[in-house]
Amino acid sequence: MSRLNRGWACMAMASLMMTATPVRGQVSMLIMGGDAYNFPTPLTVHQYGYPDIKLTARYDTRPFKPQTPYYAWRASLWNGDGGWELGQIHHRVFLANPPPSIQFFAIHYGYDYYFLGYGWKRGGFVYHLGMGPIVTSPQTIIRDMVRPEAGTGILDAGYYFSGIGAQAAVEKDVHISRHVFLAFEVALTVGDAWWVPVADGHADVPNVALHGQIGVGFDL
Repeated sequence: MSRLNRGWACMAMASLMMTATPVRGQVSMLIMGGDAYNFPTPLTVHQYGYPDIKLTARYDTRPFKPQTPYYAWRASLWNGDGGWELGQIHHRVFLANPPPSIQFFAIHYGYDYYFLGYGWKRGGFVYHLGMGPIVTSPQTIIRDMVRPEAGTGILDAGYYFSGIGAQAAVEKDVHISRHVFLAFEVALTVGDAWWVPVADGHADVPNVALHGQIGVGFDL
């Protein structure tokens, strides 16, 4: 996603939010697990003193291991059939086709999308649009150089603001009681993480993924 396209996306999202009806009233919370298919996307690695590494990257998600599994959550404040939302998708990517110069490349501690968005209910489904920052925690070995993790990044925890992402999702709810429901969701995420640290440099790691999620929600 170019910088110009990112600008248009930001303005479109801002327009949506400004024209939305102010919300008050019912709060819902949703926690989900799931998996994702990552579409092939370009990967560029910049290391000082070396030529760039460029390839069409294919990623595995590996939703359950190692380390923190894939998860997502969303909090919504509804006014009738529309509402403001905050959410996160803890996405994970493992490079499945590394060239010889990349010994290991993964962002499995989190290719984290954080969203501010809007949801609306129509025809028995819930639709969501959201946009916000991407925070990454990479683990890489490139040209036999390991990127240090301890004592780096946000709060010295190895996390970095890396870019901007957006989400569009469709959700189907099945209520099992007045305040508890099961949620089945399909989401498309588009992320432009243009600053993912590696040893002596950084990587540009865009990601486009189709997510399938199942979870439990609560109407508070």
